[in-house]
Amino acid sequence: MLPSLSETDIAWIAGLLEGEGSFGLDRRSATRYKVSTAPPAPYVSISMTDEDVIARLSHLLHKSFFSPRRRTAKGKQVYTLFIGDRETLSWLLPRLFPYFGKRRQQSVQECLDALAAWERWYREGGRSKMASEGGRARQQKKLAPPTSPPHDMV
Repeated sequence: MLPSLSETDIAWIAGLLEGEGSFGLDRRSATRYKVSTAPPAPYVSISMTDEDVIARLSHLLHKSFFSPRRRTAKGKQVYTLFIGDRETLSWLLPRLFPYFGKRRQQSVQECLDALAAWERWYREGGRSKMASEGGRARQQKKLAPPTSPPHDMV
């Protein structure tokens, strides 16, 4: 469910994320899976010690937040909200974009470009191609002859 936000809410979120947020691309799929052709996955993350602020953001975006075990050097609890689903990011990032400064706009543009790349990849059958490649790799592994032990071990 996508949020319905007022322009004031969007501006507040943009200001909060400009100062405290992190925008990035998760590239782990390419290193984790040999047959991965998936583009990097964009995300937005924010961590802070102000639970009321994170709770408000969580409510506005219909996302849950969590408390990692770590605490600050002064012992304060940290609260984190993470947004990684493409539907929310595709809706939210273009609305926040005009409120950001140049440096933050560059990071957000990389996320928007990654969303567009994923959409093209998916539309062109990327996910099903990747799944069939993975299936072929597993099948080849099952059909491969067992390796024989070294001659000195026989």
